[in-house]
Amino acid sequence: MRWYADNSELNGIREAEIPDILLFGGIAVAPHAEAPLRQAIESVKGKYGHPRAPVKWNFKDLKALYEKQNQTALYEKLKDSSKQWREEIFQAANEFDFTIIVACVESYSIKRADIKDNKFALTQYVFSNGLMRLALHAQETEPDRVQVILDWPDKGDSRPFDSEYASAFSKGKTADGSVAYYSGPISNLGFLDSATFTNMHHNTLLQFSDLVVGAARELIECAYEKKKDAFGVDALKLVSKHFRGAPDHIYGRGISVPSGNAKLRTAVQAYVKDNLNA
Repeated sequence: MRWYADNSELNGIREAEIPDILLFGGIAVAPHAEAPLRQAIESVKGKYGHPRAPVKWNFKDLKALYEKQNQTALYEKLKDSSKQWREEIFQAANEFDFTIIVACVESYSIKRADIKDNKFALTQYVFSNGLMRLALHAQETEPDRVQVILDWPDKGDSRPFDSEYASAFSKGKTADGSVAYYSGPISNLGFLDSATFTNMHHNTLLQFSDLVVGAARELIECAYEKKKDAFGVDALKLVSKHFRGAPDHIYGRGISVPSGNAKLRTAVQAYVKDNLNA
């Protein structure tokens, strides 16, 4: 089993000076499903441009990449059809075997300096939150091997992920030692001894993870009533059966928020129950 995971961020409802909510997660894919899932996604991309064209939920983020490769026409074609291919990718993916696990954490502060100073710790926290649930999923499904594949980290700094993964692998605890994994050390569950980092631009399943996390970002915005509705929520409904804990326990298993973020936790729990559990 491989967990393809990515991150996103957004401003909550506290008028923070910079994004104060972090998301991290993606899809855990069984080995027999990897190739057909990738091929199904690439078949959709091929209809709108090219099977290996990189895509993201916020497709405009890729404009500079396409321009650098002299692919402006392809970029414009994909941008103009972005709603259609995103919906079709979710529809196509629904036929295959994968599990969605996403974690979310909100900063205690709304001040730019505080959020930036604590970004490292918040990244560690949200990653470990997701990794804990992946470990429980592995404990339940008993795969022979588990590999964690992450998008290339911001500014090339892999330390938040390296330290958390190493502690989970050897000790079954968070890096600061404050929380024990219910699963015990992930080394006992077939996990490889380190996470792998790669470039999302060349990895179709990481691109799909970006789509899932991007859609989850819009779900958070709706849960916090920043939006009345969102295409991202509609997209997640198409694959809701793939959330860990579906259909009745998506919140806490497939989408998790730490208990310290009480307001966000309550909002997301209620929204998921009303919109994804049905």
